[in-house]
Amino acid sequence: MLTFYYDEKSSFTEWTTEKMNQMVIAHEVVKADSDSDLPQEISPRNLPVLSDGHEYWDSPEEIKQFLEHLHGDLKLSHSLQSDACHIDPNNPEECL
Repeated sequence: MLTFYYDEKSSFTEWTTEKMNQMVIAHEVVKADSDSDLPQEISPRNLPVLSDGHEYWDSPEEIKQFLEHLHGDLKLSHSLQSDACHIDPNNPEECL
């Protein structure tokens, strides 16, 4: 799950939130009103920060690049999946 930490609303924080909603991925958006809202690894001076719990992206360029790459990977994955059913020629009521 991704967690996006920010301190002030901006066009970038709105874009990031919308991008994660659009991708329909597990995520949490945390407005850090105080240091206690942040994990120890994150300094309030570095906000906004995106984290997967193991890695941290702490610049808008890195965050955008990561989310665009992830979105591309998800699109590719979805395009390779199929809900198609191959009909059994001997029994047209059954999928193979």
